[in-house]
Amino acid sequence: MAGPDAPEAGWKAFTENVVGGGRLELDPAGIEQCIKLCDDHAKGWGDLASRARTELRAVALGIGEADIASAADIARKFDEKAIGGEGTDFANTAVGLFRAHQTYALDMKSMFEAVLRRYMEQDSANAAALGATGGMA
Repeated sequence: MAGPDAPEAGWKAFTENVVGGGRLELDPAGIEQCIKLCDDHAKGWGDLASRARTELRAVALGIGEADIASAADIARKFDEKAIGGEGTDFANTAVGLFRAHQTYALDMKSMFEAVLRRYMEQDSANAAALGATGGMA
């Protein structure tokens, strides 16, 4: 599913700062909190997408769509804007936008999980190296 592009400028600046000699400090508890928040946001966006499929449907607006062709066209366009359809790109619908935000939150969650996992691996390796060095002295 194609969706709106995620804002990446902040991440690019962050990465450039770290790679360019900036200081990076990591709080594992903070990263765990970010993982939970991303998961919560993803669930929330998923719920909105599910609700949009039913609550934003424009199947009976009461504007004469049963008898007037132009009213039926308007109702169909509103419906397509909510959930997608023949003339509307899915990314440009309410459901598509909510799903794009859900995907972005899940991507962020995965990134934080990878950062935490790598941090823990490095922390264990450092502890083992310090333990080995301390035993030799």
